[in-house]
Amino acid sequence: MAQPDKSAGRKPVAVIIPVFRNRGVTLACLQSVQETVADKKTRVVVVDDASPEPDLVEAVDIFTRQHGFQLVRHERNRGFPAAVNTGLQKVSGCDVIVLNSDTLVAEGWVEELRHVAHAAPNTGTVTPFSNDASILSYPSADKKNRAPDDEETKTLMLEAHAANAGQAVEIPTANGFCMYVRHDCLRQTGLLREDVFAQGYGEENDFCMRARALGWKHMAAPGVFVAHVGSASFGGTRAALMQRNAALLERLHPGYHAFIARWMAQDPLFEARRRLDLVRFRSQSARKGGKARAVLLVTHQHGGGVERVVQEQAAGFQKKGVRALVLRPAHHGCVLEDAAASADAWPSLRFRLPDEWAVLTRLLRAEGVALVALHHLEGYTSEIYKLADALGCPHTVHVHDYMWFCQRISLLGPQGTYCGEPDVAGCQQCVALAGRNITEEQDIPAYLARSARVLEEARAVYVPSHDTAKRMARHFPTVTFQVKALEKPRTMLPDAGNAPIFAEKHSALPPVGSGVLGHGLAQNAPRLRLCVIGGIGWEKGYGVLHEAALDAALRDLPLEFVIVGHTPDDATLMKSGRVFITGEYQEKDALSLIASVQAQAAFLPSIWPETWCFTLSLAWKAGLPAIVFDLGAPAERVRASGRGKVIDPALSGAALNDILIKMDFTA
Repeated sequence: MAQPDKSAGRKPVAVIIPVFRNRGVTLACLQSVQETVADKKTRVVVVDDASPEPDLVEAVDIFTRQHGFQLVRHERNRGFPAAVNTGLQKVSGCDVIVLNSDTLVAEGWVEELRHVAHAAPNTGTVTPFSNDASILSYPSADKKNRAPDDEETKTLMLEAHAANAGQAVEIPTANGFCMYVRHDCLRQTGLLREDVFAQGYGEENDFCMRARALGWKHMAAPGVFVAHVGSASFGGTRAALMQRNAALLERLHPGYHAFIARWMAQDPLFEARRRLDLVRFRSQSARKGGKARAVLLVTHQHGGGVERVVQEQAAGFQKKGVRALVLRPAHHGCVLEDAAASADAWPSLRFRLPDEWAVLTRLLRAEGVALVALHHLEGYTSEIYKLADALGCPHTVHVHDYMWFCQRISLLGPQGTYCGEPDVAGCQQCVALAGRNITEEQDIPAYLARSARVLEEARAVYVPSHDTAKRMARHFPTVTFQVKALEKPRTMLPDAGNAPIFAEKHSALPPVGSGVLGHGLAQNAPRLRLCVIGGIGWEKGYGVLHEAALDAALRDLPLEFVIVGHTPDDATLMKSGRVFITGEYQEKDALSLIASVQAQAAFLPSIWPETWCFTLSLAWKAGLPAIVFDLGAPAERVRASGRGKVIDPALSGAALNDILIKMDFTA
């Protein structure tokens, strides 16, 4: 490998800022630089690349004269690389920081970049963290993050320095939004290739690859954060420039993109991001004053009704001044969130389990977690069952399905129907034939014994319905189950204007979907239109619907289904001509969508004994009676309320349709 031509001693630092468009953003950048390099021996060179905005030209001229910045102007627009080169030629012999005019910097940024640049003799360039900096983006490395304002930038700089001061991580290439280049690396590598990279994008990557070939390394300085608005000068031409210059980079440096991809897959900056996440995460507790009071809600990553309950419970704790933390499974471990913040506020608070069990529990103890609420443990390693013990606090259990004794979770056997809840031998045979729906592989007796221990030691075990309590009690007779409905009765009453819609209102309706429904029926013939709500997978009755729709079409029955939601295979259902599907919807739109269907009833074809069923509540709120199979909480709730009909779960196809078309919802 080539050896870089290093120079002895340090040189002065100069900041080069090319400007072109966006007066407000540019002046904010210059102001932040002035505030952080004032009274220091740092030259600032502003290069006006023939800006087409007169107000920007005038403002930059005034600002640079007032604050002693050097201003250089191009007579014609030559592009970003040429503007940088003009600045480099003006500060020959200096270490340089190339800084975009759409950035914001905070106190200490120059010093930390300089420290990292000279910590090792062969460091050629240094780049900080930023909200929008490709492989150096923070908090998320996978997408563009929101640009912070000036005050937020100052806070992030302080937090980055607290987390990562003096740290350096080798990276494959610098990023030109803020790139520190040592004078000796610049002298040996040469200027940016303005002849090749036109208006910009990719010129710093080419520079770094040329420097790398000479033996120079490129470092990240995660102890620095610089805000980046992004694309303030290039505007709509950005995508085309990036595409063109990405191809150029690959031609000039074969294998470049694969090199970057390998580095990204290894994610060497993860630890630095997590340290910064930890500092920011802990600062939320500090701002509340004193030792934090917190609860930890443990759940899965599949959303749905479980997520709704978790969010509602978290909101309840927050109203009491208790910090609600949420733990979810992630690849090889788990991720920690604060329910009061966005899900991607601290995306690097991921912990590999079991390797980082001590790190996770130490953080949770520092947060003052006083209660662990176990909502769902699918996707975790076995350590999660010991979490409350490790934290020295009590735990509660909130039952949402039957994972506590059924490794298939929903009590559906090998034939895809309700299993009848056999003994241990029957469960073992079921799992052997149909497989598990949990990630953990464990023998059934040991699995049940562990579940029994966790349930018995819980401060309370909550179930949503009496049906759920009875099923759980059959398997865990020593446990007390407290029935706690997931919704209050008043929230399930029809809204004003959503009175039940009966057949006489429906009969004059045209078919939904312009010929998709009602094929072969006289326009005014009595028809039964049933509304099916939600995401309808197999457990929610996809197979039942398919058979019913095919039979209705084959026998030309006056029966049709409208799914307000989606399925795994919409096209197959719609081919029957008896099913229309609205597609996924926002919760706020659900009632209006259901009302627009003008159905006579809701049909909830779920084939497993659900523990609650929010879509049943939604149907009632929309003013529809509900048809449910005699399984689980939906059947219990329909019987108790009288707001619908309960039918035999063995019904399917023609037998089911014969029952449905005889139902009367006019009274």
